[in-house]
Amino acid sequence: MRTTRPLAVVAALVLGGALLAGCSATSGDGASDSGAGSEAAVVDGTDTSSGASAGIAPGDEDAVVEADREIVTTGSVTVVAKDPSAAAEQVAELAESAGGRVESRRQSEPEGDARPTAELTVRVPAAQTTATVDALGQVGEVRDLAIEAVDVTGTARDLDARVAALTTSVERLRTLMGDAATTADLLAAEQELTTRQAELESLQSQRAALTDQVSMSTLHVTVVQVAPTEQLAPGGFLGGLQNGWNALLTTLNGLVVVLGALLPWLVVAGLVLLVVRWVLRRVRRRAQDGGAPPADDGGTGPDDDPGAPTSGREPLVGASARD
Repeated sequence: MRTTRPLAVVAALVLGGALLAGCSATSGDGASDSGAGSEAAVVDGTDTSSGASAGIAPGDEDAVVEADREIVTTGSVTVVAKDPSAAAEQVAELAESAGGRVESRRQSEPEGDARPTAELTVRVPAAQTTATVDALGQVGEVRDLAIEAVDVTGTARDLDARVAALTTSVERLRTLMGDAATTADLLAAEQELTTRQAELESLQSQRAALTDQVSMSTLHVTVVQVAPTEQLAPGGFLGGLQNGWNALLTTLNGLVVVLGALLPWLVVAGLVLLVVRWVLRRVRRRAQDGGAPPADDGGTGPDDDPGAPTSGREPLVGASARD
């Protein structure tokens, strides 16, 4: 009896220690799990008890909405440079270096008083629009700058919804075509599928064009030449002489131009005057020939007319005496 009691006591102590160790390990695991959960909650920065959404901090909703907006940017700018052709090359290089492209380009050479110009339409990434416009200041003097941004988010969302709906409708029609029991059902489903597919492709094309306008800004660049500076003429006698000579040349040039313009009319007027003068002479000659009497017609001449004046003739004294 003395030998069995110590053994029972030792066995009871060992069993109790094992039970206590198991309880402490279980409680320790629970505590560690709760601690890990709290640490995870702290790292995520969210409070699950308040029901806040994970991953979006308060106040960031506006940034998310701003990022989802779709903007179409267009602009026009005039650049004044000494050499429009060289400036146009620089503008094209700027667009290509920014990841864009040149869609159209037109240049005009100087003719008369017209100065050379160049017109370009370039497409650059929307994120590089401001940088590209600022870089145009290195090409020449930037004038008449106008940038317009149009929000097309609503249009884009509407197109997306219509594309999604038509895509679902097309898939359903294809399923119906596979399950068609009669030829009439198959033809009807095929006809409707063709119509829906055409509408879907049209909407997808519009969405692609809108996406391209959003991703790539359009800039119309006009390059003109610098106006020449007017030089003042020297003063004094030489200056006056030069001004007078220039004025004389200008006047002579104007007279030559006027004479060249009037010369055809003067020629025609001279011919008309010659014809009129010739006609008047003919009429006068005919009038004179018709009014004068013949010289030797056997009739009474001017000397035989008793009532003719005798002025300018000497009277015959002898003949008068005989009479």
